[in-house]
Amino acid sequence: MMKGSTARIVLLLLLGLVVTSALVVAQGTPAPLGILPTPTPQPLTVTVWTDKSAYVVGENATIYFTVSQAAYIYIYDVQPDGVVRLIFPNAYSQQNYVSAGTHALPNGSYQFTIAPPAGTEQLQIIASPLNLGLTPPAYYEPFPLVGMTPQAATSQIQVQIMGITPVPNYASDWTSFTIANAYSYTPPSYYNPYNPPSTSTYPPFYGYPGATWYWNGSMWVAGVPTTGWYWYFGTDGSWHFRITFHFGN
Repeated sequence: MMKGSTARIVLLLLLGLVVTSALVVAQGTPAPLGILPTPTPQPLTVTVWTDKSAYVVGENATIYFTVSQAAYIYIYDVQPDGVVRLIFPNAYSQQNYVSAGTHALPNGSYQFTIAPPAGTEQLQIIASPLNLGLTPPAYYEPFPLVGMTPQAATSQIQVQIMGITPVPNYASDWTSFTIANAYSYTPPSYYNPYNPPSTSTYPPFYGYPGATWYWNGSMWVAGVPTTGWYWYFGTDGSWHFRITFHFGN
């Protein structure tokens, strides 16, 4: 009788272990390493868009992008005249490794202010889990110049990418917006509309490197006057007072 009881107890213990093991597997406990292959990562995707489809010179723009996983982000601006600049990362925001999700730019103490020339402007975004080395060694201007034509910029960027990851390991997307031909700015009420502001008063809005504004009667106008004073926004992030003279025809 004792031997029979002992055998039944051992049998019950074995059944209990089998049931417990089945429950553990059913609850999703990881299998031993080497039995199941490593899951294939989800494909990297990225999209980019702006808060408006059309702007006038002097307006501020907001750029949004969504990335499916943590990645290094690079955003290029192709101006209507073909000039290509890296606008993110930039001198004001150099950390371009971001988490998965939706992000907005600008993300620091700077603004994207629409500047001439008028026409269709394009933005292209590149995302990669690898650092593609597309950022300049030093930021000598807020938004670094990449090329004077899209073709030259594309060739340069492709060479850099292929040097880092010969097998494509990045995602890209693009968007575009239009810029109006003309824009004038009505100054705040504390300006006397019948008298121009003092020469020490620069335009009451953020500038874009290379932007020029002058006071014409009762409003700020983008550009350089035929003759007279105007303000120039330099690459150092500040306004500079200038005077132009016109002689003869």
